[in-house]
Amino acid sequence: MLTSPRSFGYKLSDYFMEYGPIEAPSLDAAKAQIRRRLGVNRLPLGLQVWDLAERPLTRWRIDLAS
Repeated sequence: MLTSPRSFGYKLSDYFMEYGPIEAPSLDAAKAQIRRRLGVNRLPLGLQVWDLAERPLTRWRIDLAS
């Protein structure tokens, strides 16, 4: 059974920019694509990955503390 690809976004910790969309059938597949895109074996600590159906990308986010 084939599932239609979903879109995922990701954000590195301590960065304002959010990246995506990543088209993948599951969250684990999206994380594997992000690892390949970043050229690492393990995802960095604090990396956030989410389904864009739940929350769309916010390209620029201003830190309220600055």
